[in-house]
Amino acid sequence: PKLVHTPLTDKCYLTLTQGLHLGYGGNPYGPAGTGKTESVKALGQALARQVLVFNCDEGIDFKSMGRIFTGLVKCGAWGCFDEFNRLEPEVLSAVSQQIQVIQAALKERKKTVDLLGKVIDVNSNSGIFVTLNPAGKGYGGRSELP
Repeated sequence: PKLVHTPLTDKCYLTLTQGLHLGYGGNPYGPAGTGKTESVKALGQALARQVLVFNCDEGIDFKSMGRIFTGLVKCGAWGCFDEFNRLEPEVLSAVSQQIQVIQAALKERKKTVDLLGKVIDVNSNSGIFVTLNPAGKGYGGRSELP
């Protein structure tokens, strides 16, 4: 197995499923190699959801992220954005606003959402997860979240 099941795994699953129920996703945080992404993937598999993992870096802009979000929201997949805090601070801010719009639509059970100037059908199975490694402490290229 890719993931060792521990009491912390149970706590992570419980927290993530509660977040999904409330229209949010999840934000596993911690040092590299501790199973943040694998936990999201394993939970998605247990709930029969397609989980797409995207490694974030300085080269991604908010329009690219918006197109990714559009696809996720339309098809009901989960997006797991690894090392989210490697995005440039300006991009982090814009992308965070896009995520808020999506979360509000999921929370209010809206049928559509406006993303990048387009009205998109919302699949209520969608989920957005963001993993973070600590800024500083030997992890180069990470920004503090706004």
